[in-house]
Amino acid sequence: MHTWYDYRTVWAAHPWLLAYAVLVVAVFALAVYGTVAQHGGPLSILFIPSLAGGYVHHLMVQKRLKQ
Repeated sequence: MHTWYDYRTVWAAHPWLLAYAVLVVAVFALAVYGTVAQHGGPLSILFIPSLAGGYVHHLMVQKRLKQ
């Protein structure tokens, strides 16, 4: 399995997917901060959407690998 290589290959061909991945990680970090530091503050609502965004990113990478 060459997962990291596959992601780097797709990111090289489609830089916007790398930007999307960075955005998803940033939203996830905000959600964790909102959950831990603010004890369930308003940012914690972003936790599930960030996980969904990560999954959508994975699906987009896999789709471009098969092309």
